[in-house]
Amino acid sequence: MGPTFVAEFTTNHMGNLNVLLRMTERAHAAGCDLIKMQHKDVERFYTREKLDAAYPSPYGRTYRDYRTLFEFGREDYDRFDRRCRELGVGWFATVQDLTSLGFLLGYDLPLYKVASSNARNAEFLAEVARQVPREAGIVLSVAGSTLPEVERALAPFADHDVHLLHCVARYPCPPEALRLGNLETLRHHFAGPRVHIGYSGHEEGLAASLAAVDLGAEMVERHFCLSRHSFVHHIECSLEPEEFAQMVALVRSGEPLPAHYEDLPDAAFASALGMSAAERDFLVEQRYGRRHVGEHAQFADATRDGAARRLALVSRQAA
Repeated sequence: MGPTFVAEFTTNHMGNLNVLLRMTERAHAAGCDLIKMQHKDVERFYTREKLDAAYPSPYGRTYRDYRTLFEFGREDYDRFDRRCRELGVGWFATVQDLTSLGFLLGYDLPLYKVASSNARNAEFLAEVARQVPREAGIVLSVAGSTLPEVERALAPFADHDVHLLHCVARYPCPPEALRLGNLETLRHHFAGPRVHIGYSGHEEGLAASLAAVDLGAEMVERHFCLSRHSFVHHIECSLEPEEFAQMVALVRSGEPLPAHYEDLPDAAFASALGMSAAERDFLVEQRYGRRHVGEHAQFADATRDGAARRLALVSRQAA
């Protein structure tokens, strides 16, 4: 049957409804199963210090100027929701705070996402579990979490189906830091009738996502954009429509995938849970990357020497 492909829109719509609707059409045409939005109450989510901090951009001089632009209100969401229904593509959203949860509960969503930055917020998780209907699923990313923290994050959702996503909170994530072995670790400890293991990728290119599919990811979530030539944080790890379509087509074709990720280094397949120093900048300090147009990291350290190890890992999963 293959994985569920999620086109993560993040803020790549730049707060422009016309861009959002065009992205919706292109993501649907590229073969996504679901579209994911994000919603947050900016004034409550960030500290005043963060919002008042200098952040020069085409949208203003402070981080408040920059970040508030990207949030849509009820009328815009209604139009987006109608367009999704017309196209026959489902959508869901990351709920960053309880105000946003209340807003999104106004829609008939199949899933509600909790981001890695909230995966250790016990009070928030308990309230999401209480308010989200049991017939709706939960998508939970666990970048930076230890095994005990993942267990505690799952505990409130005993009555929900959960997509538990391995990801690394680095934007873009270099190949040596991918920790794709965490897919097997999470499956070993947590997979069951209600818990499904998936992958949320922040890397550049397709290789790691294709490897994740071979490692059994039941959901693959990738950032989606119309063009990477945009002034938006994390744009460098987004896929353009043709790239997203290529990823989906390769997987659904049934052709062997290892040739498409053989250049990933051995380190990409390591397993290590917990928060790296590099992830702390985003997960704790809420610092965003500064790279934007025209700067795309290459897999300079990739080698072909790890083929045997990778195929052995895939073979163990298949068994």
